[in-house]
Amino acid sequence: MDLLLLEKTLLGLLAAILGAIFISKLRGKRFKLPPGPIPVPIFGNWLQVGDDLNHRNLTDLAKKFGEIFLLRMGQRNLVVVSSPDLAKDVLHTQGVEFGSRTRNVVFDIFTGKGQDMVFTVYGEHWRKMRRIMTVPFFTNKVVQQYRFGWEAEAAAVVEDVKNNPASATEGTVLRRRLQLMMYNNMFRIMFDRRFESEDDPLFLKLKALNGERSRLAQSFEYNYGDFIPILRPFLRGYLKLCKEVKEKRLQLFKDYFVDERR
Repeated sequence: MDLLLLEKTLLGLLAAILGAIFISKLRGKRFKLPPGPIPVPIFGNWLQVGDDLNHRNLTDLAKKFGEIFLLRMGQRNLVVVSSPDLAKDVLHTQGVEFGSRTRNVVFDIFTGKGQDMVFTVYGEHWRKMRRIMTVPFFTNKVVQQYRFGWEAEAAAVVEDVKNNPASATEGTVLRRRLQLMMYNNMFRIMFDRRFESEDDPLFLKLKALNGERSRLAQSFEYNYGDFIPILRPFLRGYLKLCKEVKEKRLQLFKDYFVDERR
């Protein structure tokens, strides 16, 4: 009896898989979708490519399926283009249609469901955010106003490298000092504040929180829950950590910058 039940179950699964493949093929022909690996029900191509969507693997897939191909990652369809002409068509010629960036469960936490500029949907809100960013940071007047401060920060980098004896013998990681310069340039504009050195306690706190936020946002650990919604309950711990980092970061800005200016 148990063997009969197992046999019926396996036959049912096989029929479901074959049916899904058949429907996928019909759907692809109907909507003229690009070619790509054969997906499986629920998971799509996620089990085949996993989280490793680096350029080398995508190049290998392009050699097999062509310069434009489709990956079904759970509920998401990803169309990959692999030629300069197609990239220009997508990013420039039809930039308005493809200007919005796809959000996910983690970026929704960090950006207030796409209320920032980078991940907001292209439209009126994006245009408002662009004006908000352009006026205080990128107009010619602002560039001229803060020019001498930026030049002073660049000169400070050169002096710090010169004054470090290890620079001439062991070398130095210039990226770390340039990161401090970038922070100082931005925080002088936003809050009229700068950090004295790479060991400044407040700079270290900000850098640590920003680094953790970047790590959580760019990790592949949560992709399965983003591609396949039925798996999202397994992300509760990860999403809780993201919310904690967001709250700590906002509280740090409030305590050290916003309240002080008030």
